[in-house]
Amino acid sequence: MLDTTILMTRHNFGFGVTFPFCVGIGLLGMALQWQNLHVWLNQKKHRLQLWQLLWTGTGIWLSTVVAFFYFIQAGHDINIKTIRQPVRTILVLGGGTRDCLPRPTLAERLDLAFEWAQRLPDTKIVVSGGLDPDEQCTEAQVMANYLHQHGLPENRLLQEGKSTNTFENLAFSKQVMSEHGISTDDGLLIVTSDFHSVRSRQIALKAGFNNLASAGAETPLSVRYNSWLREYFSFVRGWIVGDY
Repeated sequence: MLDTTILMTRHNFGFGVTFPFCVGIGLLGMALQWQNLHVWLNQKKHRLQLWQLLWTGTGIWLSTVVAFFYFIQAGHDINIKTIRQPVRTILVLGGGTRDCLPRPTLAERLDLAFEWAQRLPDTKIVVSGGLDPDEQCTEAQVMANYLHQHGLPENRLLQEGKSTNTFENLAFSKQVMSEHGISTDDGLLIVTSDFHSVRSRQIALKAGFNNLASAGAETPLSVRYNSWLREYFSFVRGWIVGDY
């Protein structure tokens, strides 16, 4: 609760923050009523059985979260040398803005994208992200401004400013690239956060991109595990709805 409260004072209300905060509230309330709760549970056998089943299910769920965190931290970047076509495009996925400035997670992505843009001077850089709640600038505008201020010329930057999730990032960016003569068969480097590399790459394959590499920026420690938790649920949701 302390961790998430600090993040919320910084205007971070993502699911990876609000969910553990609500869990903390629930556990605190349970602790305060612990004796009364167990008196109530012991009045009926089926209540106690349901209680035990609840904790068993919680333990199983937590084990899947731990396994997912282990999977994420192992790193899953795909080297550009392994794809069949030269990289023509660097696609940077949005990661949150505030006051028309990138949040720390997005800034890490942009810094990594800038490094790759310098290594691959003949590429176009597509920045993808729509309008965050209560913001005046799209993520794409913020990202393009950031990269331009760091030295990238405007003629290398393409903006996709309508998307609201990863699937739309890839689908809408595909349209922007097509308008500039870039094919899904051309080499594409996706730049995102370390925890997001696997899911974004799978969605890109579903969207029709054929020659993919990926580079994951390190997630700032202050939001790392909150971001990983949010990605856990996003990963499960994407599998359920068929994003990949």
